[in-house]
Amino acid sequence: MVRAARPSPLARRRVRTAWLFLAPMLFVLAAVAGWPFLRTVYYSFTDASLADLDARQWVGFDNYFSVLRLPSGRLLYDGLLVDPVWWRAVWNTVRFALVSVACETVLGMIVALALNAEFKGRGIVRAAILIPWAIPTIVSAKMWQWMLNDQFGI
Repeated sequence: MVRAARPSPLARRRVRTAWLFLAPMLFVLAAVAGWPFLRTVYYSFTDASLADLDARQWVGFDNYFSVLRLPSGRLLYDGLLVDPVWWRAVWNTVRFALVSVACETVLGMIVALALNAEFKGRGIVRAAILIPWAIPTIVSAKMWQWMLNDQFGI
């Protein structure tokens, strides 16, 4: 068995520096994306209403599944997991995601292969496809350059 070489001190220092530079962005990402997600999960276990979030009570899994016994002795199942409309929405979302990802992958591969193939007028086709894709980025970068100009910017 061949042992892997240990990273040099310089390589380890570069990795540490990279993580140091990434840390503020990761913190902001966790705050912006993680906090709302965690609050949503918490509120899903309460009877919170958008009209008054302070008047919430813990209900546990009752929002997802609950069983009620009627006076007749019959059981009534209630909650999100037994709601056919919710399951139809889940199925529609999964189907849409699968179909759209498959179509985008196939169309992207076709465009990439077409742009890579050699044929007469290839430059015009590349320009027709790539210019509309690149122009918004170029315009945005130029606007930022003008705004951040040290003599005439904002």
